[in-house]
Amino acid sequence: MRPDPPDLPAEPATAGALDAEGLEDAILVDAAFPGLVAPSLRLEGCVLERVVLAGARLSAAELRDTELRACDLANLDLRGARARRARIAGGRLTGARLAEADLSDVELDGCRADLATFGGATLERVLITGCDLRDTDWQGARLSSVLIAGCDLSGADLTGARFQSVELRDCRLDG
Repeated sequence: MRPDPPDLPAEPATAGALDAEGLEDAILVDAAFPGLVAPSLRLEGCVLERVVLAGARLSAAELRDTELRACDLANLDLRGARARRARIAGGRLTGARLAEADLSDVELDGCRADLATFGGATLERVLITGCDLRDTDWQGARLSSVLIAGCDLSGADLTGARFQSVELRDCRLDG
């Protein structure tokens, strides 16, 4: 099971600038927007590399065909967000809030996502590999066609989570 990868433009149109509306068909590198407040932000066809969005409040955001590389997303509020064909690689998501998010064809690879909240989220065709998921909250989450491999889930709260075609490989489940 592999999620559909982001459909990124071969050459992003611009070196973009992020604003409250979002960003489309662009690449953004080495930028910082800590604490940004932009509900319903839209990222489509974008690559963000080493971008800081720590503490940003992006509830109901939409990420489509987007890749985030080595971004600082600690304490990012993505409650109610929708992600389609998105990839986050090597990012920091410590304390990120993805409650009630809808994630389809998403990949998290090598991310630090300890203390993140996925409560009530829907994950479909999601691949999570090599991530630190210690003390994460999955209460009431719905996971379908999900592979979690090589992750530390120590102390994770799975109360009321529903699993369909979910596979855990080489994961730590202490506590």
